[in-house]
Amino acid sequence: MRRSRTPRVARGAIVASVATFTALLSHVVAGGAVPGPLGILAPWLLALMASTLLAGRSLSFARLGASVVLSQALFHTLFVMGAVAPTAAMPAMSHHDHGAMSLGMDAATTAPAAGFLSALCADPAMWALHAIAAIVTVALLYRGERAARALLTLAADIRAWARRIAARAAALPPTALPVPLLAETIGWIVRPAAHVGDDRRRGPPLTLAL
Repeated sequence: MRRSRTPRVARGAIVASVATFTALLSHVVAGGAVPGPLGILAPWLLALMASTLLAGRSLSFARLGASVVLSQALFHTLFVMGAVAPTAAMPAMSHHDHGAMSLGMDAATTAPAAGFLSALCADPAMWALHAIAAIVTVALLYRGERAARALLTLAADIRAWARRIAARAAALPPTALPVPLLAETIGWIVRPAAHVGDDRRRGPPLTLAL
């Protein structure tokens, strides 16, 4: 089970990372506020879960596109939520200024809410850039995964070819090295010239000759 889940998690992490980068870039270029670290980490984690669930074992353009589109819509919402600044603290007022205090509280609560709704709805330029980011993300991931698969196939072919060459080289008989032919192999006894000269001068003992 772990082996089958590992490729899906890895693919989902790549999709989530690329989609997060393109979404954040398009969001900022369109005029959106830059979210904080949590405003970036939270949508990345959610996109990771969504991309992992939608990423099947085999390459699917429809599933990849659905995961990226979902990520872009989710990113915009969470980027807006992560970029909303907390309201400033209200200054201290006396008990004679209850009316002004209530008006200030109403303005402090309605202004961020109106700004949040305005940023959440966004304008056509924002959604157009998010759509372009989704298209670019899908194209990069789809082509990139196909290129990675082609490289892996090429590496497997090269490895199989190298194994075949090594197997053929191991099956060849070893080449016999030339061995010098010795005189003993043909029945000859080779003696030094000094010993041959001594044999010619040998004869019976001197006592027997007398």
